[in-house]
Amino acid sequence: MEKSIFVRALLVFAVTGADSAFAQDLIEFEGDLIGTVTIGDSLRGVATDTATPKTVIDQEELDARQATTTGQLLDTVPNVTLLNGNTPQGGGVSIRGLGSQAGLYSSDGTVSVIVDGVRSGSEEIYRNGSILTLEPELFKEVAVTRGPSGGFRYSSSASAGTIELTTKDASDFLEDGDTFSFRQKLGYETNGASPLSTSILSFAPDEKFEALLFYGIRTSENREDGSGDEIVGTEFEQTSALAKLSYQINGTSRVTFAYQENQIPERDVNYNVYDPDVDNFFGRVDRDTADTTAYLEYAFNPEENALIDLTARLQFKQEEVSLDPVFNPFGTDLLEADHLTETTSLVLENTSLFDTGTVGHEVVAGIEVGERTRTSLTDAGTNAASAPGGTDEYVALFVEDNLAFGERLTLTPAIRYEAQRLTSQNNDDLADGTEFEASSWTGGVGAYYEVTPAFAVFGTVAHNENLPLLDNLTNENVEETEEADTIELGVSYDGLDVFTRDDSFAAKLTIYQTDISNGRTYSAGGGLFESDIELQGIEIEASYVHPKFYLDLAAAANRGEVSELSDGSQVDNYFEGSTADNIELTVGKRFREDQLNVFITVDHTFENNRTESEDGPTAPSDEYTLFDLGVGYTPNSGVLEDTEFRISFENITDEDYRQFGSTRRGQGQNVVLSVAHTF
Repeated sequence: MEKSIFVRALLVFAVTGADSAFAQDLIEFEGDLIGTVTIGDSLRGVATDTATPKTVIDQEELDARQATTTGQLLDTVPNVTLLNGNTPQGGGVSIRGLGSQAGLYSSDGTVSVIVDGVRSGSEEIYRNGSILTLEPELFKEVAVTRGPSGGFRYSSSASAGTIELTTKDASDFLEDGDTFSFRQKLGYETNGASPLSTSILSFAPDEKFEALLFYGIRTSENREDGSGDEIVGTEFEQTSALAKLSYQINGTSRVTFAYQENQIPERDVNYNVYDPDVDNFFGRVDRDTADTTAYLEYAFNPEENALIDLTARLQFKQEEVSLDPVFNPFGTDLLEADHLTETTSLVLENTSLFDTGTVGHEVVAGIEVGERTRTSLTDAGTNAASAPGGTDEYVALFVEDNLAFGERLTLTPAIRYEAQRLTSQNNDDLADGTEFEASSWTGGVGAYYEVTPAFAVFGTVAHNENLPLLDNLTNENVEETEEADTIELGVSYDGLDVFTRDDSFAAKLTIYQTDISNGRTYSAGGGLFESDIELQGIEIEASYVHPKFYLDLAAAANRGEVSELSDGSQVDNYFEGSTADNIELTVGKRFREDQLNVFITVDHTFENNRTESEDGPTAPSDEYTLFDLGVGYTPNSGVLEDTEFRISFENITDEDYRQFGSTRRGQGQNVVLSVAHTF
């Protein structure tokens, strides 16, 4: 694949200050880079002390971004692209070109979505599903790991990455000595005339017990694009609720219960949430979307024994899309199916700290046993032909060891074994009780070496396998396992007093290559699939903090080639999951002892004509630049103490654009206002 000038320039920038010969080698390498960065006092930090390409969006940034959907928080991360993200339903997330199929499915198993440690399902729902129907105000932290590193704890298939979402706790709103607090937030968006209300009640009568109750409601009319045209299908109403209770039994034991629910009711809307303009083809439905996550956890952590830090969790996840046809031009059962995926699992996990000679170990080991049940029942009492159902009984074991060889070298091997049994139920084309079994061994190893206190190099090799989904029960893919092998290389820098006194600069850059074999996810037409796919990419994160201002940079590019189809025929095609090159720069300044924060973000996406398509979501896309301005004021004294005022100006220039992979035009100019007060 051709290496763009943009990619070369980014490589030169990222390795400035490093060895020039090494920089030239990187520029000539036909691959790409990825990284993670964590640094203080900018809007987002850069994690430079690990080989894991992980970006953490903390509470401060979550508040500052004022996102309408959880997905909108994610596409600020390098090589993470949000497809159709104006609404919570029908949105998809692509990481390194994998994860969501533009205009078709919201998930293909290569991206894991984890809510409070509970894995969401990855079953496909044709032109209707979404993996992120979640209210962003529920969360205090969103962590995105690009690539397989760190994902084997949850999945064997997450070659693209892992999204971990952590909900708020009562202790986040209680200061020392407080036993009660109430936080009310009100917001409004001008584009879509969208109001928001969230209420959080926190209670801790003593040091042992704490509880949090959350309720939120958000509504929106149809949005408008940069030309002032209505974006059909972006009207929605979403309610969300969270209850989290925790009790410290004694000095070593704690029990926690959490229940979270998101609901999106819709009436007389287009069946196809990805491309509503074709509703006359697919029809119209009443649709109710609901997402529920619950768990009961027991934690045992004796202070005197570093070998034991044990948690036992009973987990439940339910994802539901209920459909009732209003206009069904083809009389298909697809428009009357009630899609329900329920997963119940038990997870045991332990962390041990110990030394073997001069090597320090942090070993995380666990086992998960569970059952996923999927139904898509129609009025006939059987599953829709395009959405087979049944059960997926599975067991998984994983071990990860973080080995510290002195202060400079760290190795992190990880291994996961997973076995499943799929059983057909209520399918017209497959007898009840028909079983398919599969298993996989996956894993990888990461290495991080600190060359100097400021400069480090790192790398990762990993192997993933995407076991069959229940959605594949009635087709030929049910006995096929897709495999992916990934190599990552990178450098990081983290220093103080770099350009001037009292400043700090951190940056991380990684190149990666992922080879997919025996692919059965991406259709090539005529009943064939793209079997052998090679992906390459680059991701850069950087943060600079000066006493008077701060800068955050995120940039990425990815490429993909298809060399073979499932019938063995050789081709030389673009992989159309690869997204457009992107660079985002945030410049900000804090005033009045950090009470006032003002920042502007410039987000430039380059044109993308690396596609075989002439129309649809993967048709060539033009370049565009978006400008956003954010202002946050949080007084720390006086009558306005404990009050937060925020205003965001999004797409200030009213740019008319379409993101590659999306069927809809992007949202035009928008003003977001909010005020929150903690009593």
